[in-house]
Amino acid sequence: MRKSVLEPLEHEPIFIGKIIEEELRRQKRTVTWLSRKIHCDRRNIYDIFSRSSIDTGLLYRLSTALCTDFFAYYSTNLQTHDC
Repeated sequence: MRKSVLEPLEHEPIFIGKIIEEELRRQKRTVTWLSRKIHCDRRNIYDIFSRSSIDTGLLYRLSTALCTDFFAYYSTNLQTHDC
């Protein structure tokens, strides 16, 4: 059984919004803090949390703000697929 959304199972789709939300909470940061860091309305942050996919430009801004490589979740998942 998976311990966290940060540890995707093999071939399991990545729910990036939940991963971002969990990282924000892990860092004990607020939605308001993040909205200021990426220059958007805080309501948009809650929208991001509900997304299963995200634009790469926005993902980069979130990665920079939270000092977390969210792209790595996709790279790691790719490595587990038989191509």
